[in-house]
Amino acid sequence: GEEIYSLQKSHVFNMQKLKNSELRLIEAKQKMRELALNIKMKEELIKELVRTGKDAQSVSRQYFLKITKLGQEIEQAKMELAETQKQLQELESKEMRDIAEKAKLQKEFRKTMDATKLKVQRQATELEQNVAQMKHQLTQLQKRLCEESEKKKQLEAEIQQDQQQIKVGFLLF
Repeated sequence: GEEIYSLQKSHVFNMQKLKNSELRLIEAKQKMRELALNIKMKEELIKELVRTGKDAQSVSRQYFLKITKLGQEIEQAKMELAETQKQLQELESKEMRDIAEKAKLQKEFRKTMDATKLKVQRQATELEQNVAQMKHQLTQLQKRLCEESEKKKQLEAEIQQDQQQIKVGFLLF
């Protein structure tokens, strides 16, 4: 009778150990699933961060092209101004029979020259404002890229840690 009791007791103890082992296995599998999901989410986030960086480069390129175009427009306006001044000097140096005609032409040239000067000033002001705005936006983008880069490094480190935990999990079972 005592032997049977001892065997039953041993059997119950072994069944309990088996049950505990199964619970630990289920728990480990669940944790590994969660880690795998966590890694997938973090990898997606990293892809998104890389896309954000490319968008920032594109915006920077567009601003550079706009600044270049405005610079060319200012140069064109300066050339027009120089040409107008040259024509005015030629006109003033010529002896004109009709003084009234000369005055009228001088007035027209001065008007054109003033308009061209104003155009150059406006374009220069617009360019300065655009450059200031672009510098600000570039600073914001650089700050954001730094933040995103830090996030990316952190996520990569977490992914590595998660993968290490998965390896440890596989080694345990």
